[in-house]
Amino acid sequence: MAAELVALLLHLSLSEPAAPPPAPEQPAPAAGCAVAWVATVVESGTGEGLADARLELRAPGRSAPIQARTDEQGRVRVDGLCAGEMQVVAEVPEHAPGRLKVALSGSTTSSRIELEALHPRHSGHVIAVNVHTERPTGVSTSQSLAGAELARTRGQGLADALSGMSGVATLRGTAGGMSKPMIRGHVGRRNLIVVDGIRHEGQDWGIDHAPEVDPNVADRITVVKGAGTTRFGAKAIGGVVLLDSRPLPQRPSVRSEIGTVGYSNPLGGGGSARIDWAPARARGFAIRVEGNASRHRAVVTPTYPLDNTGAATWNAGTQLGYASDAVDFGVGYRVMRAVGGICTCLRISSPEDFDKSIARSRPIGAELYRADFEIERAKQEIWHHLAFARARVGLGRAGELHALYSFQFNDRKEYDVVRKSVEGPQLTFGLATHAAEVRYEHARLQLGQWSLVGTVGATFSHQTNRFTSSSTLIPDYRQASWAVYDIERFVHERVELELGARYEGLHRTADLRERDFLGQQAGGRLDPTTCRASGDGGTCERGFHTASATLGALVRPFGRAPEFTWRTQLNSSARIPSIDEQFMNGAAPSFPILGVGSSKLGVERSWGGESTLQYDGDWLLVEAAGHAAYIDDYIYFVPQRQNGQCGFLSCTARGPLPVFAFTPVDAFFGGGELRFDLRAPRLPFGLAGSASWVRALDLQTGAPLAFIPADRYWLAGRYYFPDTRVSGRGYIEVNTTIVARQRRFPEDVDFSPPPPAYALLGAGAGVEFMSERRLFRLSLIGTNLTNTRYRDYTSLLRYFADEAGWGLQLRFAVDFDVPLDERPRR
Repeated sequence: MAAELVALLLHLSLSEPAAPPPAPEQPAPAAGCAVAWVATVVESGTGEGLADARLELRAPGRSAPIQARTDEQGRVRVDGLCAGEMQVVAEVPEHAPGRLKVALSGSTTSSRIELEALHPRHSGHVIAVNVHTERPTGVSTSQSLAGAELARTRGQGLADALSGMSGVATLRGTAGGMSKPMIRGHVGRRNLIVVDGIRHEGQDWGIDHAPEVDPNVADRITVVKGAGTTRFGAKAIGGVVLLDSRPLPQRPSVRSEIGTVGYSNPLGGGGSARIDWAPARARGFAIRVEGNASRHRAVVTPTYPLDNTGAATWNAGTQLGYASDAVDFGVGYRVMRAVGGICTCLRISSPEDFDKSIARSRPIGAELYRADFEIERAKQEIWHHLAFARARVGLGRAGELHALYSFQFNDRKEYDVVRKSVEGPQLTFGLATHAAEVRYEHARLQLGQWSLVGTVGATFSHQTNRFTSSSTLIPDYRQASWAVYDIERFVHERVELELGARYEGLHRTADLRERDFLGQQAGGRLDPTTCRASGDGGTCERGFHTASATLGALVRPFGRAPEFTWRTQLNSSARIPSIDEQFMNGAAPSFPILGVGSSKLGVERSWGGESTLQYDGDWLLVEAAGHAAYIDDYIYFVPQRQNGQCGFLSCTARGPLPVFAFTPVDAFFGGGELRFDLRAPRLPFGLAGSASWVRALDLQTGAPLAFIPADRYWLAGRYYFPDTRVSGRGYIEVNTTIVARQRRFPEDVDFSPPPPAYALLGAGAGVEFMSERRLFRLSLIGTNLTNTRYRDYTSLLRYFADEAGWGLQLRFAVDFDVPLDERPRR
């Protein structure tokens, strides 16, 4: 049946003739208005016409905006306009929006609108058909934040910025501002973060360890939901988060973005600035300097503060680049510094206190907690350095070659509560990663009505980690990995077929100290075929080889309704166990559990698929997606109750701690997402919503897996204010987030039952003040406005305390763009 359905859709897609973009729906013009406006929307620097660009026109004498789209050459014509000043906003995916004012006069007024690309420059020989159309071009389900939507998240961490997306939840840690994104129930080791094409490498094994990534560098953040292992490697078995910064300017100009944010809970604020300069006397060259800083005090729940959860962070970076049609190159450096306190509520003095902490509405001793800026022990201090160099070389009609090298050093120190005479950190981690990638994008091959485009690439990385502590946790290790991959796409006007394959290898050597080696050996957690005694401890060496493959299709089944798309993908993905899954043996100040790994763990293999239906029209977006995967030897991090002196906890030098162990099981993951965005035509109202469901089972026992996100729903209603001569896109919004109680959980496994369902009320308002060279954005957002007490099932904090109470966030930002050449913009 499935094969017949695919064949039918292909037949419809290939047989039905193409239809041009629909003419814009225009309100009836006023009597005597006969001005025609003709415009061309092109990409700045290349002059390439941008098809299917959306234009919103605020014309004289019109009460409602006019919506229009460009044709295949990027041209548009609107008739029946009145003379006077008209405001125009032009938007195309992967391009910065364009704003200008047009003086309408005479019988015809012409304009040229240049939009700056937010994607790297490519040779015309390798650009796929419809690459600049706003219709979906990927076979995987994805969702992006850009423009005004991204601006409303400035000042938040990466996980919080993404939490509004369907299928994305937050795994919240125990330190100030620390959290990780969860994609379709997968977290940390199964989700890859890529910043400007560079795989982020950090100490991401800890539940509390947030990714050391600055979301302020991104002008677009995209979440690829589902396996992306063919292109990005084994860590992308659950999903991929892509952060893409704005490319350096290609035309002579000075461009800047300056912003500030203040928030009430936690009380604090910050500011950011980015300046780009492309000199007129050195065309092609450009430089960027950017930085931001923030500081906040401890979080406050509805009834008490979370003592010692303040944080301070700053980021800085610079880039230098050169771009031309034949060659591009660039170098850059970024550094992050973060200090975060760890909640006092995590201290466990006895099993009875742990039980009381779960049963009580507030932690023991909460009456002594303070909401201040001081950061005391226990705390984390982090430095993350990134240096990179990249190049692109055009090969004429053969395509183009890309090369990338990066070096990252992650320096993490964790401080526990100790005697006053003890100074310095109790745990120190130093992770150094060298990575290189070379990829060849071959020229587009014309095969009748089909085009073949593709990429062949190879990667290599070398990583070392040094761990210093008087206790055990993660051993010193070094590893080298490599991969080759090929992704090919057959592109038709209505159908795109994608095939991909990847093969990779990894060799890891771990050096265990004597106490660590003997303890794990006695516990039967070391593989005798790969581990041996050496020196004062032991050495474990192991190699892994994995293969991944994908087959996907994107179909636009109706020629006269290109807004409809169907995407489907089948994949077989493999993930190599991480260092903590193999060798974890201990606890950390920010990690209030005793983690236990096993070097006997093997490769995790997933067989899955997904399918997505989408309608994306001028005033309505609807998307429904479903996904399912069977995972062989899924590495399950699960609580293990103990029987001993400390009851169901384990007695350690840090006190009684819950025990979690990595265990291989055969698992099933499935679920779906639904989202919609309705903008009522000719009415100032909008309605948006999303829903997501995840189901996960241990196929060996038939029991649900633990720590899977509960069903989540979000609904927002919005009123849009009329535009004026000085302001636009003003809105006021009321929204609610509803999270159900997780009723699918394994019995007698977790240390506490899932928390009750909760609903959070939010609101927001915003406005833009626009001129041809400047854009001002102002917004105010309120969260948990009813001050609801709640705990989240996927938060480690739920064992100890509530989540944050009500809060306000005020943001203001200004963008400047001053050209340095004399060429007119319209």
